[in-house]
Amino acid sequence: MPDSAGQTEQLILRASAGDGEAMGQLFATLYPEIKRVARARLAQAGGVTGLNATALVHEGFMRMAEREGLRGESRVQFFAYVGRVLRSIVIDHVRARDAEKRGGGATLLTLSHAESSPEPLLSAVDVIALDDALKRLQAVDPGMYQTAELHFFCGMTIEETALERGVSTRTINREVLKARALLAEWLDAPRR
Repeated sequence: MPDSAGQTEQLILRASAGDGEAMGQLFATLYPEIKRVARARLAQAGGVTGLNATALVHEGFMRMAEREGLRGESRVQFFAYVGRVLRSIVIDHVRARDAEKRGGGATLLTLSHAESSPEPLLSAVDVIALDDALKRLQAVDPGMYQTAELHFFCGMTIEETALERGVSTRTINREVLKARALLAEWLDAPRR
């Protein structure tokens, strides 16, 4: 990485305070990592029509810069926020696409995390139901939710997630197992 962690943190703080130039520098600096997250989001959504990783990153940047602004004071908060924004964009595209179809139809999302997970998180789920389950996880345990965002959706390894969260790898391993079980249970529950 061409910059130091301290410089990135400073850019995040400045961008959070509304500095547009810092926001541009932050995206330029972290673009490869953000694009990796975008690719993972699109792969999980089974190839959302009309979106590619570059378009998703740019739409995410526009949404954060113009409508929502940047939230967070650290790298981990930044990437968790980026993950939420990208997921939100994918969900919006899925809803728009499904609205065009008569009868809707569920769009499936595979929740397998790259090399670090020996087995998929879940086989396949409705992307909207997954979003609801993640909101529920956030309400139940914000730390576990943050771990799920970083590990499952931002593609960070157990070690990277532990470092970013400032906890041990054992804690992250426990949270990953619990999050996987809770999400699977909630996604398996009959809908009302």
